[in-house]
Amino acid sequence: MLQALLKADEDLGYRMYKYCQENSHVKLAADVFSISGDEVVWFGLPSVIGSLLFMMRGLGALRPMGCLEEGMWDCFGAAAICIFVETALKWVFRRKRPEYSPQSKVHSVPGEWFSFPSGHSLRAFYWPFWLSRSKFVGLLSPIIAFPRARYCVPWAACVGWSRIAKGRHFPLDVAVGASIGAAVGWFTEDYLGGLGRSVVKVVGGIFITYFYGITFLIPQVSGDENAGAISKYGVAYYSFYVLLFFATLPKDFESIGAQTLSVDGNSCTTIF
Repeated sequence: MLQALLKADEDLGYRMYKYCQENSHVKLAADVFSISGDEVVWFGLPSVIGSLLFMMRGLGALRPMGCLEEGMWDCFGAAAICIFVETALKWVFRRKRPEYSPQSKVHSVPGEWFSFPSGHSLRAFYWPFWLSRSKFVGLLSPIIAFPRARYCVPWAACVGWSRIAKGRHFPLDVAVGASIGAAVGWFTEDYLGGLGRSVVKVVGGIFITYFYGITFLIPQVSGDENAGAISKYGVAYYSFYVLLFFATLPKDFESIGAQTLSVDGNSCTTIF
């Protein structure tokens, strides 16, 4: 029964992949949506922006965080939770990626060569819960504050589809990843709430920062192919931004997630 399900899953994934490869416009759309859900965007970008803000305004440990900085921390913390869950499950199931599609030989994260579940789908379906709960998002974009989470769901579905179309995952990987992402998002952003959510994100973020900060420096290379010095070690660059970002965070859990912030930087309490 299980073998039949996996075989059907592989066949469906192959047909979707072939259709994408034969249609240039579909292939381009898959590339765009896949990049929009990548770790570099949701894990690296907040850390880079947060790091630059800290360097421009002084060390975060010596002053309260501003609205944008706290928002970047909150986004990073959410991404850290997703990456932790994704990596743990990939090492448990260890399903190989589709053999009908060329796969990357260079991996910056241990276990990235496994397929189940889809990390892109997990992250993408986590974000509607983050967007619906984050006062920070509404503060920066009040026009889309109410419907923002609703609009995020079609994008999340397209991200999941793109991973199948590019031959990086099977349909079952995407479906399970999306379900887990929604479940983790609900638990973290809705069920825990307040201080509990802040603690989980700080602990998860610090663990992921130092664990991956080390592994990024020695990327794993699968197979016998020599990736070369530039491509092998180039993926390590943004780990330094991540380390700087979390090294400057306030150490008081209660001060995180309940800052006094506003549109003009003076008065508005936001609880992520």
